Amino acid sequence: MDREETKQKLKGFLVQYLLKYKGINSNDYFSCLNPDHQNSGKSMHFNPKDNTIHCYGCGCTYDIFSLIGIDFNLPHFQDQLDKACELFLDTRKINNPKITPNEITNMSDRGTKIVDYTSFFRICAKQAQATDYFHEAGITDETVSRFNLGYDPEFSIGNNQQIKAMIIPNGPYGFWAVNTETDPDDDCLFYYGKDALFCPHINDNIDDVFITDNIIDTLYMCQSGVCSMVISNEIQLNEFVYLLSQQVKKRNYYITAESDNRITGLIIRELINYEQPNHLIDLAYPAKSVSELIMACPDKFTDRIRNIKKLLGITPRKLLARKTYDLISDETSFCEIYYSKGVYGISTDVLTKRKLLSNWIIDSSEDTDFIYHTCISEWNILSVELDARTTDISKSYYSLLPKIGLSENTGNPDADAGNLLTVFASKKIRRQEGSVLVINLQNCSVEYIKKLVNRLMTELRNYNHSIIFFCQEDNRSLIEEFCWQTFTVKPDIDPDSNDDDDFSSHDYRVVANNAVSGKIHFYTTLE
Repeated sequence: MDREETKQKLKGFLVQYLLKYKGINSNDYFSCLNPDHQNSGKSMHFNPKDNTIHCYGCGCTYDIFSLIGIDFNLPHFQDQLDKACELFLDTRKINNPKITPNEITNMSDRGTKIVDYTSFFRICAKQAQATDYFHEAGITDETVSRFNLGYDPEFSIGNNQQIKAMIIPNGPYGFWAVNTETDPDDDCLFYYGKDALFCPHINDNIDDVFITDNIIDTLYMCQSGVCSMVISNEIQLNEFVYLLSQQVKKRNYYITAESDNRITGLIIRELINYEQPNHLIDLAYPAKSVSELIMACPDKFTDRIRNIKKLLGITPRKLLARKTYDLISDETSFCEIYYSKGVYGISTDVLTKRKLLSNWIIDSSEDTDFIYHTCISEWNILSVELDARTTDISKSYYSLLPKIGLSENTGNPDADAGNLLTVFASKKIRRQEGSVLVINLQNCSVEYIKKLVNRLMTELRNYNHSIIFFCQEDNRSLIEEFCWQTFTVKPDIDPDSNDDDDFSSHDYRVVANNAVSGKIHFYTTLE
């Protein structure tokens, strides 16, 4: 029989298993077998249609493999299948030779041998206190004990090479060896023994599951208090798909692979097939990897992972609903200007600022959105500006709603900077590119500008963002050191005009201040 035929045949032994090993008559209701369901009532029954048992109290459903996993403490499906064969088919008994550290050689091919490494794990666990690696890597004693982590100072990787290795058991028949003398982001992982899904046991109380492509990230996530598993190859993926096929509850799956690869695509496809909510996220931002973020800012990682739903759900406040206002008549022309990724400062008057921003919002592409940091009154005026402009050009006002969101200026620079960074991180984690951060510093105090700009630039200046500061001319020096380029934009009165208040006849004079090429003068017209 092949694997699938064996599995289907074994599922039919559930009645015999209940009677022989549990003393349960499957023809009647019986007490729930879920260890977490503390209820003495008879709420569970056998379903002959699919050879499962179901509890109407807690909602759990088990087949024979799930029960064997609970009764024999076997979290991996392959181990459950092997045990079921041993109990009922007697055709796949495993000869489990005991092994010591110096006997693990030339076994780098995954899944080629079935060996019980329990005694090896026991020896390595006793040596865990002989290294400072766990402490230096941010791995707690509780995590070491929970996952039976160990240490082998003379682990052989073949070709007469030895490394100092952290040993991570994956069930009794497989393990990872991590080279403790290299950077965690380097190729430092070795796998030995039979492949299986790491941490696949998910009880009914779990709503969120994080899927990684390496064991180190999974350990960190489990240590942070969330449920995580490793899927990096087809064997682990197949076991995960089986778990999905047995799962009734909807869960949120967060795929945190640090590179978009074929396995990641297959995971997402299977989650969609089983109608399970899923999110492809970048937990490492702004670091290059989760390990790097953990080492630099462990509290930030823990806070991010525990509040992932809040982060993914953050959206800036949208434009106001369409209303009728007394519109400003001379604010009807706009310019077209496009900036590359970078940090820019613009000193200008309030009216010119509104024209520039309105023009960018209306003319920007669909994949560009703006986060506008300003006060509520200025935000309301911008809504009126956009309403008037879209009416003039016969464009839907509501088509602009996804393009811009508000980050309110509360007058507290520390709180405002924190809110801006959180909104920006939310977009980056969701892999939303093309966001432009526009910060209105006009009419702000010198102290507010210094604190806000310093905090933002400390966090954002080394990353590929589009950031634009608006300020008054006398405050331009406060932002110049952070900007790649600053601009001064002023109305240039047309000498031939008879009406000095007729802005439609005026060009705007721009002075671009560049540290490399100096000042550049040019004119633009806001039409």
